[in-house]
Amino acid sequence: MGSAAWAIPVGVLAGLCGLMFVFIWWWFPRHYRKGVRADMVRVDEERRRRQLAEAEMGDIEGGAAPSYQETVPQKPTFVYTPQAYTSY
Repeated sequence: MGSAAWAIPVGVLAGLCGLMFVFIWWWFPRHYRKGVRADMVRVDEERRRRQLAEAEMGDIEGGAAPSYQETVPQKPTFVYTPQAYTSY
């Protein structure tokens, strides 16, 4: 029948390709779902903070502001800080 010197390398390569294909089908959807879930958690947190800020602003307009928001914040003063030049 003769020796097929190409059979073993082709079989090994086909096996590796199959394993990589299965790995890609497992890896990418898992990380896609993980990323979408993380984005949704971040969006929900930002929405909650925005709703709290809107509720606090509504209280300020209604005259029920907390004591820490009753004063007008002062404009920050500019302080020049020269760059530090080093020998390297």
